[in-house]
Amino acid sequence: MIHCRPYGGISNRMKCIISCIAEYDEINLIWKIPETGGGVRCEFNDIYKNIYKGHSSKIVNSCKFIHEEMNTLEDEEKNTLSNELKQKYLNVIKTLQPVDYILERVKEEKDKLGDFNTVSVRTFRSFEQEYESWGKFFKIENLFKIMDNLEGKILLTCDDNDVTDVIKNKYDVYTTPKRTKFGDFTTVEGMQDILIDQYLGGMAKNLYGTRMSSFSEMQWWLGLCQSNYIQMKLHEKN
Repeated sequence: MIHCRPYGGISNRMKCIISCIAEYDEINLIWKIPETGGGVRCEFNDIYKNIYKGHSSKIVNSCKFIHEEMNTLEDEEKNTLSNELKQKYLNVIKTLQPVDYILERVKEEKDKLGDFNTVSVRTFRSFEQEYESWGKFFKIENLFKIMDNLEGKILLTCDDNDVTDVIKNKYDVYTTPKRTKFGDFTTVEGMQDILIDQYLGGMAKNLYGTRMSSFSEMQWWLGLCQSNYIQMKLHEKN
């Protein structure tokens, strides 16, 4: 058994946990909450029921221990993943137990939507470091070119309030209710709503995910890889 100490955003934290359990079977989870910057500002048990408590002298630090095979940000990486490894990760994912509020809301929203497509937009504008690296290169026109050709019900998940409003004014899309704001990782309510979008988004027939987005990637994983994943290139450096 090992100490698993994930950090960063929710998707990289969960990839670390899944990788550690797939590797070692059992873990002792050390879940730290950052005071500034990005990351996740809630306790693990605010979003999941699982209790990962054990004893170990070995520590594994977050992104330094994510199985390379769990990093499936590109389409070809999803297509080349071995069935044996994929099943190993899926078996771990099936053991994850979101808190009742999340489970109930996901079921309610799925019952409303029926068959749908997910458009998972990641602007990378959530905090200064992400904005400087990719957020300022977000090109909403690239998204419009894709959405102009979509048919049927569309679930929109997004990390930015302003961009969400622009999309909703132009297209007939559905968004789940937010108790705070879109992409709010700083409160328990915000993180629970984010996880609702992550699980629900992975239940779509087609999942249009943002290139480089671990959030879109985890939607695919949490949906047990059943969505047809289509990558969107929404950021361009001049």
